[in-house]
Amino acid sequence: EWEAAIQAIIEEQGIDLIIPCTAPVESSAYAHLRERLPKHVRVFAFDGDISDELDNKFTFNQALVKAGLSCPETGNMESLEDAMEFFEGKPLDGKKFIVKPAVYDPKARTEILFLPISDQQMQLEYLKSRNASKEVPYVMQEVLEEPEYGSYAVFNKGVLTGFEFFESAASCLVYRQKRGKHYDQVMELNKGLGKAMNLTGQLTLDLMNNAAGDLVPIECNPRIHSAVCTLEGHEFLGAAMTDPEHAPASNAQIVTSNPDTFRYWVMDQIFLMAGFWKPKNCFKLNITDMMQGTDAILHGDDPCPFLAMYLLQIPSLLALEFIAGTTWLKIDFCIGKIVKEGGD
Repeated sequence: EWEAAIQAIIEEQGIDLIIPCTAPVESSAYAHLRERLPKHVRVFAFDGDISDELDNKFTFNQALVKAGLSCPETGNMESLEDAMEFFEGKPLDGKKFIVKPAVYDPKARTEILFLPISDQQMQLEYLKSRNASKEVPYVMQEVLEEPEYGSYAVFNKGVLTGFEFFESAASCLVYRQKRGKHYDQVMELNKGLGKAMNLTGQLTLDLMNNAAGDLVPIECNPRIHSAVCTLEGHEFLGAAMTDPEHAPASNAQIVTSNPDTFRYWVMDQIFLMAGFWKPKNCFKLNITDMMQGTDAILHGDDPCPFLAMYLLQIPSLLALEFIAGTTWLKIDFCIGKIVKEGGD
């Protein structure tokens, strides 16, 4: 039904380019859709197989290994036996590992335990409780050191055409370029990954420090990221997204942000200040901070998206939740949704 609706829209509107701006589940659907569209329709996203490889934490890790790029030690877990074999002989005073779903699953962000531990029975019960299988695989990944960073990259035919590097958090709605040695290191990492896999599309990396102090990717999200807001206005952004032959002639033509650009969602900060939810896994600004930046969607030449989000979409969603009497956690002012426990 979804695919039929997309096909109908393409035919009715004469569409020849699709740039997905989606939640995790839907991005995979768009990646697999491209092979069933008319040949003249271009989907600016990785093809289905590459998207699935990048979205799976283990296969992504193996892609980094194959490309000779730094990455954390990661083991595949499709059964309890896989985990028992992986942890056999691991010293208690050595590396610690986190067990998490191989593919994005917001319901599995609880019950985090760093392994191995001395209580072998507790470790066994914990591993059993993951219920890992071929259909629902997990990974055992080396625990790295905070802080967490993120990078957003755009590629065309294996060439890096756009890049942003920023401080990150689980619920990140504040963006500014993070300069320093890591900026260049992560840009080169993205260049290497794009070349090795001949990527065309958009991806986001979550990165943390290893024991040597180098930033390494812990996972990949093969889709657009809200950090794209800092790249707005760059002269080559349109070409990077729409021109199938676009290739930067030099690093200066790679789409990057102005170091002074600082973007946030003003209502998100107002609700944080008002105490509607706790500032957990996010960045809370003060008034002085906010004066140095601008709202990510408010623009004088086109205020309609800003007004529609805050005066129509969010109030209507809240009204539906109040009528239904359902429990919710917070409002995501970037995507424009009500966040619920275990929600996407």
